[in-house]
Amino acid sequence: MKTMTMVYFKPKPEHFDEFVDALKKSAPDSYVLTRDEEVMEIWLKDSVDELAEQQPSALDWLDQHRYMLQEYSNEEGHTRPFTAFVEQEPAYLRDQD
Repeated sequence: MKTMTMVYFKPKPEHFDEFVDALKKSAPDSYVLTRDEEVMEIWLKDSVDELAEQQPSALDWLDQHRYMLQEYSNEEGHTRPFTAFVEQEPAYLRDQD
């Protein structure tokens, strides 16, 4: 089943543009969005297994760029991740398959 993952980041103001550029270069197949002082990355994967395969490299990337980020809290750390199963995609996307 397809999965959607969204990760929120809060770059330090002095690193905001640099972080967005680095994220866009590292993940050309994901959506990168900005809102106020936050950056969001969203990607769709065909399965949970595909998501799990990508996780080690994503964590390595995060470790290399963590100095650019503010912590949300001690418990959450530098990201707010959210993953869910896709129950329905918009009709215009389904029609492309």
